Amino acid sequence: MATNKDRPLPVPGKLSKAERKRRNKQGGSAAVLGSGSGDVDKYSTWSRDELLQRIRELESGSGSNSGPSNATAIPAHLMSADTSSSPGSIASTDNESETASASTPVYTTIETPKRKDRRPFDFSKYAKRHVAFRVAYFGWPYGGFASQGMNEIKTVESELFNALLAARIIEDPLQCNYSRCGRTDRGVSGLGQVIALTVRSSLPKSSPHVIRSEGDGYVPENKDPADEGLTQEELEAKAGVYWKRGIKRNKDGSVFGELAYLNIINRLLPPDIRIVAWAPVPEDFNARFHCSWRQYKYFFPKGIIDIEKMRTASVKFLGTHDFRNFCKYDASKTIENYDRTIHEISIEPVPEHNFPAKKSREFYQLTLKGSAFLWHQVRCMMSVLLSVGQGLEEPEVIDQLMDVKQCPAKPNYDMASDLPLVLYDCHFENIEWQYQTEVDLVNDITPLRLYRAMEDQWSCYVTKSLMYSRMLEQLDQAMLINLPEPGQSIKLGEYAEQNAEKENNISLGGDLRMFMGKRYSQLMQRQKCLPTEVKNKKHQERKRIKLALAESEANSENNSGASSVVNSPAPASVETFASVKTVEPSSLGTSASTPAEDKEEDVKDAATTAETDSEALQA
Repeated sequence: MATNKDRPLPVPGKLSKAERKRRNKQGGSAAVLGSGSGDVDKYSTWSRDELLQRIRELESGSGSNSGPSNATAIPAHLMSADTSSSPGSIASTDNESETASASTPVYTTIETPKRKDRRPFDFSKYAKRHVAFRVAYFGWPYGGFASQGMNEIKTVESELFNALLAARIIEDPLQCNYSRCGRTDRGVSGLGQVIALTVRSSLPKSSPHVIRSEGDGYVPENKDPADEGLTQEELEAKAGVYWKRGIKRNKDGSVFGELAYLNIINRLLPPDIRIVAWAPVPEDFNARFHCSWRQYKYFFPKGIIDIEKMRTASVKFLGTHDFRNFCKYDASKTIENYDRTIHEISIEPVPEHNFPAKKSREFYQLTLKGSAFLWHQVRCMMSVLLSVGQGLEEPEVIDQLMDVKQCPAKPNYDMASDLPLVLYDCHFENIEWQYQTEVDLVNDITPLRLYRAMEDQWSCYVTKSLMYSRMLEQLDQAMLINLPEPGQSIKLGEYAEQNAEKENNISLGGDLRMFMGKRYSQLMQRQKCLPTEVKNKKHQERKRIKLALAESEANSENNSGASSVVNSPAPASVETFASVKTVEPSSLGTSASTPAEDKEEDVKDAATTAETDSEALQA
């Protein structure tokens, strides 16, 4: 039987790349200094005892008189702890003679090449085109859809722009002709949101589908006169485009067509935001103004809600009405027309989430389709409908709130929860959504990857829902003693159903409940907000005051000495204006300027008005 001693020693040769990398990572040399492979091969004739003796001499320094002085020690990581039992771990040295003097070990290292600085991306080499993206997102962890300017608030739009910039799809968010179909609020989700913007394209600049403008590198004057009258297919054939195995390819063999937008962008987005589809659109397309209708859905459990009574109240929204009492006032916009049109509205059960053993846990969805909606309109409408369904209001309250003469200002009431609301669909005429590009046809994986990602998210949340359902089933069977009378017992689920109508709280959808006092106050009897006309007038007055103060301060800085003191506003007036709510700078451009000769008098009049009306201004 052969032993390790009888086996021939391995002949050292050139180290592989993986071995050099491993040795370099361990801190030793990736290769021993030497003049060539001939110096390594000469140790192949040494016996095992001679090699061990040479190692001992080098380690103890006793071999200094037996060879050249430029010998190097064997790296420690090439030898095992017990050299006598591990001959295969011995590595040869680079001596030119059998005996060499020991010297300080010198090792070479292989330096990993430094990563070159990333070259700036040259957008001028690429064509541009205007496209629309269909976006799906679950807005619960986000502060709304629209970006919040310089505020460090995570929004869906900010995540989209981060991905578009990282993928070099756009160069500047302010220069991409961007538009959105709607701006959902904090916590609201969207499955059919649509955005439009100008993006980088892989099509040639001569393609009729791209944008041709000054500075994009396309010079129409250089067009070949022979190309006049040729169709797109003929132009592509002339450029070398060909078909191979059902795939259209360029002359260099690359896949002909547009960038794989869905695949590229979705890789850089968080898992709760996805680009679902894309479509080429004209350059003047606007996602907001070209939308035909928008559809919302709101999900809620039945509980103690009278669904039929709720349906009776909901149909009163159909048609065109003034919805000023079903929205939130937006100080940054001076809205004069509050008329909106509701095309369809329905309340139907959600069959896939029914719990037959417990009718109160059956889920329903309100589907609402309209041309456009005001700020918080859907949540305000849903809040009133939930009050009607719980028997707190009558369906006729809808008519009273939409009658501006009877109710000129909105009563104070809370909005419904944002959690169950979703922008379900946005419809556009003459747009065909594409779920893949020509590049995706090569392996057809992008739609499947998107489908699997959504399926995984669905599985996760359904699993959580089932756990809560099983917990409720256990609580349903929990036995309560001495209820409802001493000596009696009742199950917790039955007791909760019997006392649901007696509880002093109102369900506002989702996990939102509003606790009320001993007596519910009817909507029409509550304190009203200021009418919208008064709010607009106050808002315009605040803008005029702020602009007048800014111009007065600018003039006072230009004056010197006593004139600056005379023209400066009184300190009391400055304190009064400081208490007025700050207005966005973008809204200042709409206010009228004051003539120069009347500035000082207008500032004094504005100060007097603010002092006498400070409470109304703060409201």
